[in-house]
Amino acid sequence: MFVDERLMRDICRATQADRALLALDPADGELLAGLLAEALANVAPSATRTQRGAFAELMMIRIAAAVRHAITLQPKAARQLLAMFKRTLPRNLAVLDA
Repeated sequence: MFVDERLMRDICRATQADRALLALDPADGELLAGLLAEALANVAPSATRTQRGAFAELMMIRIAAAVRHAITLQPKAARQLLAMFKRTLPRNLAVLDA
């Protein structure tokens, strides 16, 4: 896990402190959500583009928040938190039907 590596933690913290790098975060999230939405088209073809896009955006926001929080924790606590987070993720894509 990258939080075990001091260099990776330092890079992430520096990124969060740099306004120019922080400004790239929304665009990065949009790009990743778009990629996820495209991939969802293969596994949830009956869901609309809007449904896939909304789901992908929400998932990327949740993932980013969990990772950002985990970085602030000690490695053992970070692993536990991320394991718990993974258990909260949907097991199937029926949520796209909403």
